Amino acid sequence: MASNQAMAVNLSEKQEKILEQLHAGSHSPLHYKLRSEIILLASKGKSNNEIERIMKIGGEMVTLWRNRYAAAEKELAITEAENPRKLRSAIEKLLSDAPRIGRPSTFTDEQVASIIALSLQNPGELKLPFSHWTPELLKDEAIKRGIVLTISASQVRVFLKRRRI
Repeated sequence: MASNQAMAVNLSEKQEKILEQLHAGSHSPLHYKLRSEIILLASKGKSNNEIERIMKIGGEMVTLWRNRYAAAEKELAITEAENPRKLRSAIEKLLSDAPRIGRPSTFTDEQVASIIALSLQNPGELKLPFSHWTPELLKDEAIKRGIVLTISASQVRVFLKRRRI
């Protein structure tokens, strides 16, 4: 997008203060610092090309965050007017990465629950030749019982760790 076509960014005093805090905060995540600086510079009338040069970043990033913020100005104004305490979280949400589509889960919730339930049973009561479960033994038994067709011991370990078992 050419610099003369860049979307205008208009900030209220509260929005500017929040963005300055995010930019200057020693505990602010780096992505908040970077993105808030883009918005602050844009609000001061800097072109996308100027922001690129000042920050030494690519034009796509400048355009993305400038446009995203400009498109949300009305929504932020409504939030500020109706519930000013939620303005900071609304700005942080806006400056956060959009959800990304990832690989679908390999295992259903029912399969995971069955493996967890199996891990909570006493192997001796199931007439198995060992006294306690290991991820390897759980993997073998889950496959043997038809809970899953295939699974690794490390994946079983992940399920157990998530549940703190």
